[in-house]
Amino acid sequence: MRRSVHHAVTTALLTAALLAPPAARAFGPAGHRVAGHIAEQHLCAETRVALKPLLAGMPLADAGLWPDWIRQLPEWEHTKPWHYLNVSDRGSIARAARQNPDNVLVALERFEQELADTSLGDQRRGQALRFVVHFVVDLHQPLHVGRATDRGGTLIPVVLAGRTTTLHAVWDGEQLAPAGPRNARERAALLPDPPAAERRRWLLASPVDWARESQALRPQVYDYPDPGGLPVALPAAYLERARASVDQRLIMAGIRLAGRLNALLGGLGGCDAEVASR
Repeated sequence: MRRSVHHAVTTALLTAALLAPPAARAFGPAGHRVAGHIAEQHLCAETRVALKPLLAGMPLADAGLWPDWIRQLPEWEHTKPWHYLNVSDRGSIARAARQNPDNVLVALERFEQELADTSLGDQRRGQALRFVVHFVVDLHQPLHVGRATDRGGTLIPVVLAGRTTTLHAVWDGEQLAPAGPRNARERAALLPDPPAAERRRWLLASPVDWARESQALRPQVYDYPDPGGLPVALPAAYLERARASVDQRLIMAGIRLAGRLNALLGGLGGCDAEVASR
């Protein structure tokens, strides 16, 4: 009797957390939503049907915010390392992921396996889905594949629009959003849809490849004047280049998120060909 009551309470709390309004950061809440809206446009019919019971009424564009919201809670604090991978500038991504299993690549693989396992039930698979949606996007934020020495840019103060923030926060993209009251759906609609051939190339890349792409952006990320220990005043040209790179990474993340979901949920063999041929 006591066990059944405990199970019911645990289930109720988890359900509430899955549906709770998130207050999150990591590629910025808007960035996660933008990637989610892009992904929605590239899902095939079977995938959309399979997602419905797992999302429990939540839009796909909001599902990826949940992992950031829960890591503020003591019982979920252990998930914080799952959002990033520390690696040196020329270090091996695969080796870095093996050295410490608490990282975004290992976490993504784990939750993709859970999402694909229909024996686990909708609630657990719905939780896995939210982690998958989030981690696919996190891997495309260059400073989530960052240097341990500056904690992915979080220890580097920069000045933006007269306010002090961090280099990591700039590359989360929130502060690079275009001016005006556009919401995430409108921002996603304004981003260019790549040609089918380019989408197919992106879909062939693995999560390790995505991490290498983020690592390869490091020269651009750190290409600013050194103020000698003071907060960095980022030049306008730097911000323009960063905005273009963040937009490109969000497009890639959205396309690839759809590709992963189509492969996992779109029936035998997935349904990427149906979408890529548009």
